Amino acid sequence: MRRLDLARHGVLVTGATGGIGRAIAEHLLHRGCRVALMSRPSERLDGLLEELDSDNAIAAPAEISDRVQVTSAIDAAAERFGGLDAVVAGAGVVIPATIGEQTEEECRSVINTNFFGTLWTLQAAMPHLNAAGGHFLALASIAGIMPAPLSGVYPATKAAVGQLVSQVRIETRNLPMSAGVAYLGMVDTEMSTSISDDERLGRALDSTPSFLTGSLDPEATARRLVRGLQRREATIITPWWLTPSAAPELALKRATETAIRFSALARELPTRRPRTPHPNE
Repeated sequence: MRRLDLARHGVLVTGATGGIGRAIAEHLLHRGCRVALMSRPSERLDGLLEELDSDNAIAAPAEISDRVQVTSAIDAAAERFGGLDAVVAGAGVVIPATIGEQTEEECRSVINTNFFGTLWTLQAAMPHLNAAGGHFLALASIAGIMPAPLSGVYPATKAAVGQLVSQVRIETRNLPMSAGVAYLGMVDTEMSTSISDDERLGRALDSTPSFLTGSLDPEATARRLVRGLQRREATIITPWWLTPSAAPELALKRATETAIRFSALARELPTRRPRTPHPNE
């Protein structure tokens, strides 16, 4: 597929008021993109828009766990920009705890934000991305592949995000849009600070070699993600040295995606071309 030229085109970023979301938005604006900043309605979102001070940035307020709000905000951004060429689903939250300790309210909060927020964003964005031949990039975590004790249901939600993107990549193989997922290590944001502030995790991190616990720079991470977005990369792993840990699972997914091209199921996938009847029909 062609490389995305995002200059002067519309891009929507969810979780825009978070550290990585903001860095991505700033990097996109620097490249001449028109950026819709999605986050829950708040003074923080208003403040971000004011600080960015760009005619190419607009607010797209929505509670990420509310499907109606997300759909309305994405449709409004697409109308404002004349379409959407890319979407970065970056909204995420972690609540440090063991699985047994995490309350129902905490579990639902993390699942609603990390999984349903990504799902609602994807479903709402797909018509616009197919119209533009655009790309959807979901931010997952290396915790979605490797166990991460004391992080509650967070790893499970990020594993689900990775699987969601893998499936949609298969289901849209005959359509103009493309999709990818980024598996990130810990980025130096408010989320990483909240993890370090947890008493048990703080002690564990202090006792672990620094090269394994160091946080990624948000600016450098944003540059890597935007580069992957423009290249329509199916998988992004950062830092690079985490690749061996993810390789077996990702290789299996890629092999499955390739095998399905030659299966009977491939004929049943969505397409813009008229469906060719099976010889036995």
